[in-house]
Amino acid sequence: MRRPEFHCVGPVVLDRIIRVDRIPGPDDKAFVSSKQDSAGGPARNVAFALAGWGERVTAASVVGDDGVGQRLLERLSEAGVGTDAIERVPDLETASCTIILDKSGERAILIEPIDEVVLARIGSGLRPAAGDAVLMNLFHDHAAFDLLAGARSAGALAFIDLEWPEIGRWGWAAAKRAAAVADVVVTNRQVLKAFAEERGMVVDDAAAAVLAQELRPAGDRVCVTLGADGVLARDGNRLLRVSAMPVTPQNTTGAGDRFLAGLARALTAGIPFDRSLAHGVAAAGLYLSGSGENWADVERASATVNVRNLLAGVLS
Repeated sequence: MRRPEFHCVGPVVLDRIIRVDRIPGPDDKAFVSSKQDSAGGPARNVAFALAGWGERVTAASVVGDDGVGQRLLERLSEAGVGTDAIERVPDLETASCTIILDKSGERAILIEPIDEVVLARIGSGLRPAAGDAVLMNLFHDHAAFDLLAGARSAGALAFIDLEWPEIGRWGWAAAKRAAAVADVVVTNRQVLKAFAEERGMVVDDAAAAVLAQELRPAGDRVCVTLGADGVLARDGNRLLRVSAMPVTPQNTTGAGDRFLAGLARALTAGIPFDRSLAHGVAAAGLYLSGSGENWADVERASATVNVRNLLAGVLS
């Protein structure tokens, strides 16, 4: 039987990580304790997690034909991620992202915007097969929509992670349009906060349930990740509440991507949605604590994650 392949789609960038004791506020200063560079971007983060668990993984992206682009391709290959779907564009400077990280694991992120014409080229040659999984963020309004629709048409599971500032760039209408052709939508507290503020709502489970109801993927499954407060999810007419693992974060950068990877890995293996949520939470929790590189660790930890039904049968 053919093993499923995971196609991780979106910008791959150079992360410049700057560690400080505390993140400075307006007109404030902080000393830098260390600096490092690494491959980054949501597609890279998801791909590295899945490859580390022994899965077949391909990244689909666009990089420049420069030294930084070459380094990113090398690091992906070294991690066991296929790079044939990454296009190298002459005279393009590969994008970077600056992450300011404090000793508690909290961070501020400065994103270097990529031109719309470049983003539209990402994944243009992607050909997923039935049983595969395609995972992406809202990197471009039309390209993301087309890839998700094509993935579902081919019989692959289609996941989209809706985050800020991508929703700010492409708009809520584009986010909902892309969500509508996905099997599973994942979003987070930052998006929930913006959604609730627009409607004069308190940022709580009730607001998360309204957001989950407004996002209507073809697969009818939505996850709103809430950091240390766990996850609120919708599975058709069911609302599910998932507790977070009690951990002391070492670095919160990429925790949401690790949740998505764990969720997709479990669902692709045929694990029911409620327990797949537990796998996603376990994957993120272990990552935050700096442990759990093996899928067996995720499976063991998932057994400790509580998933309960809320308001069963009330939503319509």
